[in-house]
Amino acid sequence: MEEIDKVLEALSVVERYEDYLFSRSWARALIIIGVILPLGLIANMNALIVATALGIDVAIVTLLVSITTVLFSFGFVVYTFFTTWRTVKKKSEGKTSGSLHGPLIGLAWFLSFMVASLTPVSLQMVSLLWAASVACVLSYAILKVTGGHSQEEVLLYLGLSMGILSLPLLFLDDQIVVGYLVIIIFSACFIVAGIIMQRYATHLLEVST
Repeated sequence: MEEIDKVLEALSVVERYEDYLFSRSWARALIIIGVILPLGLIANMNALIVATALGIDVAIVTLLVSITTVLFSFGFVVYTFFTTWRTVKKKSEGKTSGSLHGPLIGLAWFLSFMVASLTPVSLQMVSLLWAASVACVLSYAILKVTGGHSQEEVLLYLGLSMGILSLPLLFLDDQIVVGYLVIIIFSACFIVAGIIMQRYATHLLEVST
């Protein structure tokens, strides 16, 4: 019985360490999204000024900024989670169960922002908050259903927060003001969620040791 207890305790430590790794990855991903995407939005909002200064078409500036933003942000996110998954896979001696949630979450984010891009021009900025809100809630649901990791509640609260905070923006007429408020809300919510996730990861590491 004592040996069984030791084995169970060892398995618990391994599971907490894996949760730590993925929580740390989520923390980094949320913070990097909360920094890079808003910077890209600011650059796009001022694309005309940049295009005039460089003497090129504004559509080219917008396209280059959008591509660069997506490549840097989501490229970093994919790399972070892939590195963590590879580390966990090695420590689990090749076990790959439970990895289905990764592609599903990626698909949820892609579809959420794709649908948001179809909204009327007057709602384009606010729809970014809606897309992020839906993506986070779907990520929570996917992790919950697939038995992913134990930090999914942070994603639920992040999604609900952005959805609720977006509602007052519908009553504002100045689209420039709305745009910057969207950026502030988006950035603040993601960075705060990332910090919370990092603190959670640190707590898991302390418990494991």
